[in-house]
Amino acid sequence: MTHEAEPRLNETSKIVVEHDWDGGDCLAVTIARAAAEAWTGNPDDAMTLPPVGSVVDPDALESLFAPTRNRGRPATDGGHPTADEHASPSRVRFTYVGYNVTISEDGVVVVEDPTSPNEA
Repeated sequence: MTHEAEPRLNETSKIVVEHDWDGGDCLAVTIARAAAEAWTGNPDDAMTLPPVGSVVDPDALESLFAPTRNRGRPATDGGHPTADEHASPSRVRFTYVGYNVTISEDGVVVVEDPTSPNEA
């Protein structure tokens, strides 16, 4: 029998975590743990959520946001990595389990409640 996490009112409407590119978890796990923390207050409830792959391709995210230290900024100018320090960081935004998820090229994952007045 699978135990589903019960949603609870979380004191914060925004969870911010940084993905460890050198760690053992893939980006999809980091996303699921952050969403679980937003939903139930416990990142260990991530296994009760639908797979991140049900809404976005995890391999594509990994490829897009592979560590910039190895190749400069992601190629957004026709295939040539840029080194413009003043350019805005690349981001991807999608909805996962009712939360807005934003991932930046530096590995920062932000999970926000779309009903929060602070969410922009």
